[in-house]
Amino acid sequence: MVDRIALRGFAGETPKVPPHYLPETHAASSINAALETGDLSPLRASALRQALSSVADSLYLHDATWLSWASDADAVPGPVATDRLYITRAGAAPVMRVDGVERPLALPTPTVAPTVVLTGTVNSAVATAYVYAWTWVTLLGEETAPSPLSPSILWSDGCTVTVGGMPNTPPANRLVTGKRIYRSETSATGETELFFVAEIPAANVSYVHDPALAPIQEAIRTKDFGPVPANLQGLTALPNGIMAGFRGKELWFSEPYQPHAWPSIYMLTTNDFIVALAAFGTSLAVLTTGMPYVVQGLHPEQMTMEKIEQPLPCVSKRSVVDMGYAAIYATPDGLVQIGTQGATLISQNLWTQRQWTLMEPHNIRAARYGQRYAFVSAASSTMGQAIAMVDTTGGAPFLVRSDDTARALFSHDRSGKLFYLTVNGSEIREFNPVTGGLKPYTWRSKPFRVTDSQPFGIAIVDTDGGAGSVTCIIRADGAEFYRSSVRDNPFRLPAGRGREWQIELTGTASVIQVRMATIISELGD
Repeated sequence: MVDRIALRGFAGETPKVPPHYLPETHAASSINAALETGDLSPLRASALRQALSSVADSLYLHDATWLSWASDADAVPGPVATDRLYITRAGAAPVMRVDGVERPLALPTPTVAPTVVLTGTVNSAVATAYVYAWTWVTLLGEETAPSPLSPSILWSDGCTVTVGGMPNTPPANRLVTGKRIYRSETSATGETELFFVAEIPAANVSYVHDPALAPIQEAIRTKDFGPVPANLQGLTALPNGIMAGFRGKELWFSEPYQPHAWPSIYMLTTNDFIVALAAFGTSLAVLTTGMPYVVQGLHPEQMTMEKIEQPLPCVSKRSVVDMGYAAIYATPDGLVQIGTQGATLISQNLWTQRQWTLMEPHNIRAARYGQRYAFVSAASSTMGQAIAMVDTTGGAPFLVRSDDTARALFSHDRSGKLFYLTVNGSEIREFNPVTGGLKPYTWRSKPFRVTDSQPFGIAIVDTDGGAGSVTCIIRADGAEFYRSSVRDNPFRLPAGRGREWQIELTGTASVIQVRMATIISELGD
Protein backbone atom coordinates (compact mmCIF):
# COMPACT_ATOMS: atom_id res chain seq x y z
CA MET A 1 0.00 0.00 0.00
CA VAL A 2 1.28 3.50 -0.83
CA ASP A 3 0.20 7.11 -0.09
CA ARG A 4 2.54 8.74 -2.60
CA ILE A 5 3.48 7.64 -6.09
CA ALA A 6 6.84 8.49 -7.67
CA LEU A 7 7.98 7.05 -10.97
CA ARG A 8 11.71 7.28 -11.75
CA GLY A 9 13.84 5.12 -14.00
CA PHE A 10 11.33 3.92 -16.56
CA ALA A 11 11.65 0.33 -17.78
CA GLY A 12 9.75 -1.92 -20.16
CA GLU A 13 7.34 -4.82 -19.79
CA THR A 14 7.65 -8.13 -17.98
CA PRO A 15 4.69 -10.04 -19.49
CA LYS A 16 5.02 -13.00 -17.11
CA VAL A 17 4.48 -10.90 -13.98
CA PRO A 18 0.89 -9.88 -13.09
CA PRO A 19 0.61 -6.07 -13.18
CA HIS A 20 0.19 -5.66 -9.40
CA TYR A 21 3.45 -7.48 -8.72
CA LEU A 22 5.61 -5.52 -11.15
CA PRO A 23 8.57 -3.46 -9.88
CA GLU A 24 7.56 0.20 -9.57
CA THR A 25 9.60 1.26 -12.61
CA HIS A 26 8.29 -1.44 -14.97
CA ALA A 27 5.43 -0.91 -17.37
CA ALA A 28 2.14 -2.76 -17.45
CA SER A 29 2.25 -1.87 -21.14
CA SER A 30 4.58 0.19 -23.28
CA ILE A 31 4.83 0.95 -26.98
CA ASN A 32 7.35 3.09 -28.92
CA ALA A 33 9.30 4.10 -25.81
CA ALA A 34 13.10 3.88 -26.16
CA LEU A 35 13.79 3.16 -22.44
CA GLU A 36 17.55 3.25 -22.90
CA THR A 37 18.77 5.58 -20.16
CA GLY A 38 16.08 5.46 -17.49
CA ASP A 39 14.01 8.35 -18.83
CA LEU A 40 10.86 7.96 -20.88
CA SER A 41 11.68 9.09 -24.41
CA PRO A 42 10.24 8.19 -27.81
CA LEU A 43 11.58 5.99 -30.53
CA ARG A 44 11.96 7.68 -33.90
CA ALA A 45 10.09 6.93 -37.12
CA SER A 46 11.81 4.50 -39.45
CA ALA A 47 13.47 5.74 -42.64
CA LEU A 48 13.40 4.18 -46.10
CA ARG A 49 16.88 3.10 -47.17
CA GLN A 50 16.19 0.96 -50.24
CA ALA A 51 13.19 0.03 -52.38
CA LEU A 52 13.48 -3.48 -53.82
CA SER A 53 12.40 -4.67 -57.24
CA SER A 54 11.50 -8.16 -55.99
CA VAL A 55 10.29 -9.66 -52.74
CA ALA A 56 13.15 -10.38 -50.33
CA ASP A 57 13.39 -12.52 -47.21
CA SER A 58 16.90 -11.64 -45.98
CA LEU A 59 19.27 -8.72 -46.46
CA TYR A 60 22.86 -7.57 -46.05
CA LEU A 61 24.66 -4.24 -46.40
CA HIS A 62 27.98 -4.70 -48.20
CA ASP A 63 29.87 -1.40 -48.04
CA ALA A 64 27.24 0.94 -49.53
CA THR A 65 25.39 -1.72 -51.54
CA TRP A 66 22.25 -3.44 -50.30
CA LEU A 67 21.99 -7.14 -51.14
CA SER A 68 18.83 -9.16 -50.66
CA TRP A 69 17.72 -12.73 -51.26
CA ALA A 70 14.40 -14.52 -51.47
CA SER A 71 15.52 -17.14 -48.92
CA ASP A 72 17.57 -17.36 -45.75
CA ALA A 73 21.16 -16.27 -46.41
CA ASP A 74 24.42 -15.70 -44.53
CA ALA A 75 27.07 -13.32 -45.87
CA VAL A 76 30.63 -12.93 -44.57
CA PRO A 77 33.33 -10.51 -45.79
CA GLY A 78 36.38 -12.44 -46.95
CA PRO A 79 39.56 -12.44 -44.80
CA VAL A 80 41.56 -11.45 -47.88
CA ALA A 81 43.20 -8.27 -49.16
CA THR A 82 40.67 -7.66 -51.93
CA ASP A 83 36.98 -6.90 -51.55
CA ARG A 84 35.12 -10.20 -51.54
CA LEU A 85 31.91 -11.38 -49.92
CA TYR A 86 31.16 -15.05 -49.26
CA ILE A 87 27.54 -16.20 -49.17
CA THR A 88 25.61 -19.33 -48.28
CA ARG A 89 21.85 -19.51 -48.69
CA ALA A 90 19.10 -22.07 -48.41
CA GLY A 91 18.69 -24.27 -51.46
CA ALA A 92 21.74 -22.93 -53.31
CA ALA A 93 25.45 -23.66 -53.55
CA PRO A 94 27.85 -21.26 -51.77
CA VAL A 95 29.00 -18.29 -53.83
CA MET A 96 31.46 -15.43 -53.58
CA ARG A 97 30.83 -11.88 -54.72
CA VAL A 98 33.84 -10.35 -56.50
CA ASP A 99 33.69 -6.85 -57.99
CA GLY A 100 29.90 -6.96 -57.85
CA VAL A 101 29.62 -10.33 -59.63
CA GLU A 102 28.54 -13.57 -57.94
CA ARG A 103 30.64 -16.61 -58.78
CA PRO A 104 30.64 -20.18 -57.47
CA LEU A 105 32.74 -20.52 -54.34
CA ALA A 106 33.57 -24.15 -55.10
CA LEU A 107 36.87 -24.56 -56.95
CA PRO A 108 36.86 -28.21 -58.05
CA THR A 109 39.92 -30.36 -57.49
CA PRO A 110 41.35 -31.77 -60.75
CA THR A 111 40.24 -35.35 -61.34
CA VAL A 112 42.48 -36.20 -64.31
CA ALA A 113 45.95 -37.60 -63.61
CA PRO A 114 48.65 -36.24 -65.92
CA THR A 115 50.47 -38.47 -68.35
CA VAL A 116 54.29 -38.53 -68.39
CA VAL A 117 56.60 -39.22 -71.35
CA LEU A 118 60.40 -39.32 -71.03
CA THR A 119 62.69 -37.81 -73.65
CA GLY A 120 66.31 -38.94 -73.55
CA THR A 121 68.21 -42.00 -72.39
CA VAL A 122 67.90 -42.96 -68.74
CA ASN A 123 70.98 -44.04 -66.81
CA SER A 124 69.38 -46.84 -64.83
CA ALA A 125 72.28 -46.96 -62.37
CA VAL A 126 71.47 -43.49 -61.03
CA ALA A 127 67.85 -43.09 -62.14
CA THR A 128 65.20 -41.83 -59.71
CA ALA A 129 61.48 -42.58 -59.83
CA TYR A 130 59.21 -39.53 -59.89
CA VAL A 131 55.50 -38.81 -60.12
CA TYR A 132 53.81 -35.59 -61.21
CA ALA A 133 50.57 -33.78 -60.34
CA TRP A 134 48.96 -30.47 -61.19
CA THR A 135 46.53 -27.92 -59.71
CA TRP A 136 44.22 -25.16 -60.90
CA VAL A 137 45.11 -21.57 -59.90
CA THR A 138 42.95 -18.46 -60.21
CA LEU A 139 43.31 -14.74 -60.72
CA LEU A 140 42.44 -14.35 -57.02
CA GLY A 141 45.45 -16.38 -55.87
CA GLU A 142 43.39 -19.47 -55.09
CA GLU A 143 44.75 -22.95 -55.70
CA THR A 144 43.17 -26.39 -55.57
CA ALA A 145 44.38 -29.63 -54.10
CA PRO A 146 46.58 -31.64 -56.51
CA SER A 147 45.25 -33.93 -59.19
CA PRO A 148 45.67 -37.69 -58.96
CA LEU A 149 49.31 -38.66 -59.36
CA SER A 150 50.79 -39.59 -62.70
CA PRO A 151 52.31 -43.00 -63.34
CA SER A 152 55.79 -43.30 -61.90
CA ILE A 153 58.62 -42.53 -64.33
CA LEU A 154 62.38 -43.12 -64.07
CA TRP A 155 64.50 -40.04 -64.71
CA SER A 156 68.21 -39.19 -64.74
CA ASP A 157 70.28 -36.13 -65.68
CA GLY A 158 70.01 -35.09 -69.30
CA CYS A 159 66.43 -36.26 -69.70
CA THR A 160 63.23 -34.25 -69.85
CA VAL A 161 59.67 -35.22 -68.97
CA THR A 162 56.60 -34.14 -70.94
CA VAL A 163 53.72 -33.82 -68.51
CA GLY A 164 50.51 -34.05 -70.56
CA GLY A 165 46.95 -35.26 -70.67
CA MET A 166 45.64 -32.21 -68.78
CA PRO A 167 42.28 -30.66 -69.79
CA ASN A 168 42.23 -27.36 -71.65
CA THR A 169 38.88 -26.21 -70.20
CA PRO A 170 39.06 -24.82 -66.67
CA PRO A 171 36.10 -24.70 -64.23
CA ALA A 172 33.53 -22.23 -65.49
CA ASN A 173 33.11 -18.75 -64.03
CA ARG A 174 35.97 -19.19 -61.52
CA LEU A 175 38.60 -16.81 -62.98
CA VAL A 176 41.01 -19.72 -63.47
CA THR A 177 44.18 -18.46 -65.12
CA GLY A 178 46.66 -21.30 -64.94
CA LYS A 179 47.89 -24.68 -63.83
CA ARG A 180 50.75 -25.43 -61.46
CA ILE A 181 52.95 -28.45 -62.09
CA TYR A 182 54.42 -30.41 -59.19
CA ARG A 183 56.99 -33.21 -59.05
CA SER A 184 57.70 -35.62 -56.22
CA GLU A 185 60.88 -35.69 -54.20
CA THR A 186 61.88 -38.14 -51.48
CA SER A 187 63.83 -36.87 -48.49
CA ALA A 188 66.63 -38.65 -46.64
CA THR A 189 64.10 -39.80 -44.06
CA GLY A 190 62.05 -41.55 -46.73
CA GLU A 191 59.20 -39.03 -46.86
CA THR A 192 57.89 -38.19 -50.32
CA GLU A 193 56.42 -34.76 -51.03
CA LEU A 194 55.31 -32.78 -54.05
CA PHE A 195 57.33 -29.69 -55.02
CA PHE A 196 56.44 -26.85 -57.38
CA VAL A 197 58.26 -26.73 -60.71
CA ALA A 198 56.27 -24.39 -63.02
CA GLU A 199 53.04 -22.53 -63.72
CA ILE A 200 51.48 -22.66 -67.19
CA PRO A 201 48.39 -21.04 -68.78
CA ALA A 202 45.09 -22.74 -68.03
CA ALA A 203 44.53 -23.67 -71.66
CA ASN A 204 47.84 -25.52 -72.01
CA VAL A 205 47.47 -29.29 -71.94
CA SER A 206 51.16 -30.23 -71.57
CA TYR A 207 54.44 -29.02 -70.12
CA VAL A 208 57.99 -30.16 -70.81
CA HIS A 209 59.91 -30.33 -67.56
CA ASP A 210 63.63 -29.77 -67.88
CA PRO A 211 65.06 -29.88 -64.32
CA ALA A 212 68.11 -27.93 -65.48
CA LEU A 213 65.82 -25.00 -66.36
CA ALA A 214 63.08 -25.52 -63.74
CA PRO A 215 64.43 -27.05 -60.54
CA ILE A 216 61.97 -27.94 -57.79
CA GLN A 217 61.01 -25.13 -55.44
CA GLU A 218 58.65 -24.93 -52.44
CA ALA A 219 56.58 -27.89 -51.22
CA ILE A 220 52.91 -27.95 -52.13
CA ARG A 221 50.69 -26.22 -49.55
CA THR A 222 47.31 -27.35 -50.81
CA LYS A 223 47.49 -31.13 -50.64
CA ASP A 224 44.59 -31.37 -48.14
CA PHE A 225 42.47 -28.65 -49.74
CA GLY A 226 38.99 -29.49 -50.96
CA PRO A 227 36.12 -27.49 -52.46
CA VAL A 228 33.40 -26.12 -50.22
CA PRO A 229 30.55 -28.63 -49.78
CA ALA A 230 27.76 -27.85 -52.24
CA ASN A 231 25.07 -27.72 -49.54
CA LEU A 232 27.02 -25.86 -46.85
CA GLN A 233 24.82 -23.57 -44.71
CA GLY A 234 25.25 -21.01 -41.95
CA LEU A 235 28.50 -19.38 -43.08
CA THR A 236 30.17 -17.73 -40.07
CA ALA A 237 33.43 -15.82 -39.64
CA LEU A 238 35.87 -16.77 -36.87
CA PRO A 239 39.14 -15.15 -35.76
CA ASN A 240 42.40 -15.87 -37.59
CA GLY A 241 40.83 -15.85 -41.05
CA ILE A 242 38.75 -18.98 -40.47
CA MET A 243 35.22 -19.56 -41.74
CA ALA A 244 32.79 -22.17 -40.47
CA GLY A 245 29.64 -23.72 -41.90
CA PHE A 246 27.56 -26.84 -41.49
CA ARG A 247 25.61 -29.52 -43.32
CA GLY A 248 23.57 -32.09 -41.45
CA LYS A 249 25.60 -33.13 -38.40
CA GLU A 250 28.91 -32.00 -39.94
CA LEU A 251 30.75 -28.87 -38.82
CA TRP A 252 33.18 -27.63 -41.48
CA PHE A 253 36.08 -25.16 -41.32
CA SER A 254 37.95 -23.38 -44.08
CA GLU A 255 41.70 -23.18 -44.34
CA PRO A 256 42.80 -19.95 -42.58
CA TYR A 257 42.71 -17.00 -45.00
CA GLN A 258 41.75 -19.40 -47.82
CA PRO A 259 37.92 -19.23 -47.98
CA HIS A 260 37.82 -21.37 -51.12
CA ALA A 261 39.49 -24.33 -49.37
CA TRP A 262 37.58 -26.59 -46.96
CA PRO A 263 39.77 -29.57 -45.96
CA SER A 264 37.71 -32.54 -44.87
CA ILE A 265 40.36 -33.38 -42.24
CA TYR A 266 39.10 -30.41 -40.17
CA MET A 267 35.48 -31.55 -40.12
CA LEU A 268 33.84 -32.32 -36.74
CA THR A 269 30.60 -34.23 -36.13
CA THR A 270 27.79 -33.60 -33.65
CA ASN A 271 25.27 -36.05 -32.21
CA ASP A 272 22.27 -34.07 -33.43
CA PHE A 273 21.54 -32.12 -36.60
CA ILE A 274 23.04 -28.64 -36.61
CA VAL A 275 20.56 -25.75 -36.90
CA ALA A 276 22.80 -22.68 -36.62
CA LEU A 277 26.22 -21.32 -35.70
CA ALA A 278 27.17 -18.17 -33.79
CA ALA A 279 30.69 -16.83 -33.21
CA PHE A 280 31.48 -14.83 -30.07
CA GLY A 281 35.01 -13.87 -29.06
CA THR A 282 37.26 -16.77 -30.02
CA SER A 283 34.48 -19.34 -29.57
CA LEU A 284 31.82 -20.83 -31.79
CA ALA A 285 28.39 -21.88 -30.53
CA VAL A 286 27.06 -24.89 -32.44
CA LEU A 287 23.31 -25.07 -31.94
CA THR A 288 21.53 -28.29 -32.77
CA THR A 289 18.18 -30.04 -32.55
CA GLY A 290 19.43 -31.41 -29.22
CA MET A 291 22.25 -30.29 -26.98
CA PRO A 292 24.41 -27.29 -27.92
CA TYR A 293 28.20 -27.25 -28.24
CA VAL A 294 30.94 -24.67 -27.76
CA VAL A 295 33.96 -24.99 -30.06
CA GLN A 296 37.28 -23.29 -29.37
CA GLY A 297 40.66 -23.20 -31.11
CA LEU A 298 43.05 -20.89 -32.94
CA HIS A 299 43.43 -23.15 -36.00
CA PRO A 300 41.00 -25.63 -37.59
CA GLU A 301 43.25 -28.58 -36.80
CA GLN A 302 43.22 -27.60 -33.11
CA MET A 303 39.47 -27.13 -32.66
CA THR A 304 37.99 -28.76 -29.56
CA MET A 305 34.26 -29.27 -29.19
CA GLU A 306 32.58 -29.35 -25.77
CA LYS A 307 28.99 -30.48 -25.44
CA ILE A 308 26.79 -28.59 -22.99
CA GLU A 309 24.83 -31.27 -21.20
CA GLN A 310 21.50 -29.47 -21.30
CA PRO A 311 18.57 -30.17 -23.64
CA LEU A 312 18.44 -26.70 -25.21
CA PRO A 313 17.58 -27.27 -28.88
CA CYS A 314 17.56 -24.35 -31.28
CA VAL A 315 14.13 -24.05 -32.90
CA SER A 316 14.94 -21.19 -35.31
CA LYS A 317 18.20 -20.63 -37.17
CA ARG A 318 17.31 -16.99 -37.71
CA SER A 319 16.71 -16.41 -34.00
CA VAL A 320 20.45 -16.74 -33.33
CA VAL A 321 22.26 -13.48 -32.53
CA ASP A 322 25.92 -12.87 -31.71
CA MET A 323 25.87 -10.39 -28.82
CA GLY A 324 29.67 -10.07 -28.72
CA TYR A 325 30.14 -11.72 -25.32
CA ALA A 326 27.74 -14.61 -26.00
CA ALA A 327 25.00 -15.76 -28.34
CA ILE A 328 21.23 -15.70 -27.75
CA TYR A 329 18.77 -18.02 -29.49
CA ALA A 330 15.24 -19.39 -29.26
CA THR A 331 14.48 -22.76 -27.68
CA PRO A 332 11.12 -24.41 -26.90
CA ASP A 333 11.43 -23.02 -23.35
CA GLY A 334 12.51 -19.44 -24.10
CA LEU A 335 15.58 -17.41 -25.01
CA VAL A 336 18.90 -19.01 -24.10
CA GLN A 337 22.21 -17.21 -23.74
CA ILE A 338 25.20 -19.40 -24.49
CA GLY A 339 28.81 -18.51 -23.79
CA THR A 340 32.07 -20.01 -22.64
CA GLN A 341 30.59 -20.48 -19.16
CA GLY A 342 27.65 -22.53 -20.40
CA ALA A 343 24.03 -21.86 -21.29
CA THR A 344 21.36 -19.97 -19.34
CA LEU A 345 17.64 -19.50 -19.93
CA ILE A 346 17.50 -15.70 -19.72
CA SER A 347 13.79 -15.23 -20.45
CA GLN A 348 12.36 -17.37 -17.67
CA ASN A 349 11.19 -14.25 -15.82
CA LEU A 350 9.79 -12.60 -18.97
CA TRP A 351 7.25 -15.10 -20.27
CA THR A 352 5.35 -18.11 -19.06
CA GLN A 353 5.69 -21.27 -21.09
CA ARG A 354 2.27 -20.67 -22.64
CA GLN A 355 3.08 -17.04 -23.52
CA TRP A 356 6.33 -18.11 -25.16
CA THR A 357 4.66 -20.90 -27.15
CA LEU A 358 2.02 -18.50 -28.45
CA MET A 359 4.82 -16.30 -29.79
CA GLU A 360 5.74 -19.12 -32.20
CA PRO A 361 9.46 -19.26 -31.37
CA HIS A 362 10.17 -21.43 -34.44
CA ASN A 363 9.30 -18.37 -36.55
CA ILE A 364 11.45 -15.85 -34.68
CA ARG A 365 13.95 -13.77 -36.64
CA ALA A 366 16.34 -11.61 -34.68
CA ALA A 367 19.31 -9.24 -34.75
CA ARG A 368 21.46 -7.26 -32.34
CA TYR A 369 20.56 -3.65 -31.51
CA GLY A 370 23.17 -2.26 -29.14
CA GLN A 371 23.00 -4.62 -26.17
CA ARG A 372 19.41 -5.55 -26.93
CA TYR A 373 18.07 -8.66 -28.61
CA ALA A 374 15.67 -7.38 -31.29
CA PHE A 375 13.21 -9.83 -32.82
CA VAL A 376 10.01 -10.40 -34.74
CA SER A 377 7.87 -13.45 -35.31
CA ALA A 378 7.55 -14.03 -39.05
CA ALA A 379 4.09 -15.60 -38.67
CA SER A 380 0.88 -14.37 -37.07
CA SER A 381 1.02 -14.65 -33.28
CA THR A 382 0.32 -12.75 -30.09
CA MET A 383 3.37 -10.61 -30.89
CA GLY A 384 2.32 -10.19 -34.51
CA GLN A 385 5.19 -8.94 -36.63
CA ALA A 386 6.04 -5.87 -34.56
CA ILE A 387 9.68 -5.38 -33.62
CA ALA A 388 10.33 -6.05 -29.95
CA MET A 389 13.57 -5.98 -27.97
CA VAL A 390 14.75 -7.80 -24.88
CA ASP A 391 16.94 -5.54 -22.76
CA THR A 392 19.50 -7.62 -20.86
CA THR A 393 21.70 -4.78 -19.57
CA GLY A 394 20.19 -4.60 -16.08
CA GLY A 395 19.60 -7.09 -13.31
CA ALA A 396 16.17 -8.08 -14.65
CA PRO A 397 15.52 -8.32 -18.42
CA PHE A 398 12.52 -6.40 -19.73
CA LEU A 399 10.69 -6.12 -23.03
CA VAL A 400 10.67 -3.00 -25.22
CA ARG A 401 8.01 -2.90 -27.94
CA SER A 402 7.53 -0.80 -31.05
CA ASP A 403 4.79 -0.65 -33.67
CA ASP A 404 7.22 -1.03 -36.60
CA THR A 405 6.38 -4.31 -38.33
CA ALA A 406 9.01 -6.37 -40.10
CA ARG A 407 9.64 -9.53 -42.06
CA ALA A 408 13.35 -9.83 -41.20
CA LEU A 409 16.03 -7.90 -39.33
CA PHE A 410 19.67 -7.04 -40.05
CA SER A 411 22.24 -5.56 -37.69
CA HIS A 412 25.04 -3.54 -39.30
CA ASP A 413 28.02 -4.09 -37.04
CA ARG A 414 30.10 -1.16 -38.26
CA SER A 415 27.46 1.47 -37.59
CA GLY A 416 25.45 -0.25 -34.87
CA LYS A 417 22.28 0.43 -36.86
CA LEU A 418 19.33 -1.92 -37.13
CA PHE A 419 17.60 -2.36 -40.48
CA TYR A 420 14.53 -4.35 -41.39
CA LEU A 421 12.58 -5.67 -44.33
CA THR A 422 8.98 -4.55 -44.43
CA VAL A 423 6.37 -7.26 -44.06
CA ASN A 424 5.76 -7.40 -47.81
CA GLY A 425 9.52 -7.77 -48.43
CA SER A 426 9.69 -4.79 -50.78
CA GLU A 427 11.51 -2.15 -48.70
CA ILE A 428 14.55 -1.89 -46.46
CA ARG A 429 14.07 0.59 -43.63
CA GLU A 430 16.29 1.81 -40.80
CA PHE A 431 14.84 1.30 -37.33
CA ASN A 432 14.90 4.28 -34.93
CA PRO A 433 17.25 6.47 -37.02
CA VAL A 434 18.92 9.46 -35.34
CA THR A 435 17.22 11.91 -37.69
CA GLY A 436 13.77 10.31 -37.75
CA GLY A 437 10.64 12.06 -36.56
CA LEU A 438 9.49 11.39 -33.00
CA LYS A 439 6.97 8.55 -32.63
CA PRO A 440 4.38 9.10 -29.89
CA TYR A 441 4.87 6.61 -27.07
CA THR A 442 2.33 5.16 -24.65
CA TRP A 443 3.64 3.96 -21.30
CA ARG A 444 1.33 2.72 -18.53
CA SER A 445 2.48 2.06 -14.99
CA LYS A 446 1.62 -0.85 -12.75
CA PRO A 447 -1.57 -0.42 -10.64
CA PHE A 448 -0.68 1.07 -7.25
CA ARG A 449 -2.82 0.00 -4.27
CA VAL A 450 -3.35 2.70 -1.62
CA THR A 451 -4.83 2.71 1.87
CA ASP A 452 -8.50 3.33 2.58
CA SER A 453 -9.57 4.56 -0.87
CA GLN A 454 -7.16 7.46 -0.65
CA PRO A 455 -7.54 10.71 -2.60
CA PHE A 456 -4.71 12.32 -4.57
CA GLY A 457 -4.77 16.07 -5.02
CA ILE A 458 -1.71 17.05 -7.02
CA ALA A 459 0.75 15.67 -9.57
CA ILE A 460 3.71 16.79 -11.65
CA VAL A 461 5.38 15.46 -14.80
CA ASP A 462 9.06 16.45 -14.93
CA THR A 463 10.68 16.50 -18.37
CA ASP A 464 14.15 17.32 -19.65
CA GLY A 465 12.88 20.66 -20.95
CA GLY A 466 13.33 19.67 -24.58
CA ALA A 467 10.91 19.51 -27.48
CA GLY A 468 7.74 17.50 -27.58
CA SER A 469 4.57 17.22 -25.57
CA VAL A 470 3.26 14.77 -23.02
CA THR A 471 -0.19 13.90 -21.72
CA CYS A 472 -0.59 12.34 -18.29
CA ILE A 473 -3.69 10.18 -17.89
CA ILE A 474 -4.47 9.20 -14.32
CA ARG A 475 -6.73 6.21 -13.77
CA ALA A 476 -8.57 5.30 -10.58
CA ASP A 477 -9.99 1.81 -10.10
CA GLY A 478 -9.59 1.09 -13.82
CA ALA A 479 -11.37 4.19 -15.14
CA GLU A 480 -9.93 7.43 -16.43
CA PHE A 481 -9.90 9.93 -13.55
CA TYR A 482 -8.10 12.94 -15.03
CA ARG A 483 -5.80 13.92 -17.84
CA SER A 484 -3.37 16.83 -18.17
CA SER A 485 -0.87 18.10 -20.72
CA VAL A 486 0.92 20.31 -18.21
CA ARG A 487 4.62 19.57 -17.93
CA ASP A 488 7.26 20.66 -15.43
CA ASN A 489 4.68 22.37 -13.21
CA PRO A 490 2.31 20.85 -10.61
CA PHE A 491 -1.32 20.42 -11.64
CA ARG A 492 -4.26 19.87 -9.34
CA LEU A 493 -6.50 16.83 -9.49
CA PRO A 494 -10.26 16.89 -8.96
CA ALA A 495 -11.79 15.54 -5.81
CA GLY A 496 -12.16 11.81 -5.78
CA ARG A 497 -10.97 8.62 -4.20
CA GLY A 498 -9.75 5.25 -5.36
CA ARG A 499 -8.06 2.13 -4.03
CA GLU A 500 -6.07 1.47 -7.19
CA TRP A 501 -4.26 4.18 -9.16
CA GLN A 502 -2.43 3.95 -12.44
CA ILE A 503 -0.47 6.53 -14.46
CA GLU A 504 -0.36 6.50 -18.25
CA LEU A 505 1.92 8.78 -20.27
CA THR A 506 1.60 9.48 -23.98
CA GLY A 507 3.58 11.86 -26.12
CA THR A 508 7.00 12.69 -27.48
CA ALA A 509 8.67 14.68 -24.68
CA SER A 510 11.41 13.04 -22.61
CA VAL A 511 10.02 12.43 -19.12
CA ILE A 512 12.41 12.21 -16.18
CA GLN A 513 9.92 11.43 -13.43
CA VAL A 514 6.26 11.61 -12.41
CA ARG A 515 5.08 12.33 -8.86
CA MET A 516 1.61 12.24 -7.38
CA ALA A 517 0.59 13.08 -3.79
CA THR A 518 -2.23 14.35 -1.61
CA ILE A 519 -0.81 17.84 -1.12
CA ILE A 520 1.99 19.79 -2.79
CA SER A 521 4.38 19.49 0.18
CA GLU A 522 4.29 15.70 -0.19
CA LEU A 523 5.43 15.74 -3.83
CA GLY A 524 9.10 15.93 -2.81
CA ASP A 525 11.90 16.23 -5.35
